[in-house]
Amino acid sequence: MQYYLKTGSCQLPNTGLVRNYTFAATRGDLLLAGTTGGDVCVFSVYSSIYKASMPLTSNGILCGSLDTNFLYVGGGDGKVKKVALING
Repeated sequence: MQYYLKTGSCQLPNTGLVRNYTFAATRGDLLLAGTTGGDVCVFSVYSSIYKASMPLTSNGILCGSLDTNFLYVGGGDGKVKKVALING
């Protein structure tokens, strides 16, 4: 069995979304990516578009883990946050 990894462009807002990403997790069509700025960016994998950005912590996101219904985020402020994922 072989897998091929390919890259592609993703449509971002006109203002730009330049970030350094610390973790990424997928759930179905969604790619959730944590940033050093403290927010989580949401991308549609199949449509290759940016969907949203949610500020969660100060001092950046250090780690993240995805469960069936929740996203757990460890921030540089020493807090762990639990975010509910809702299908919309």
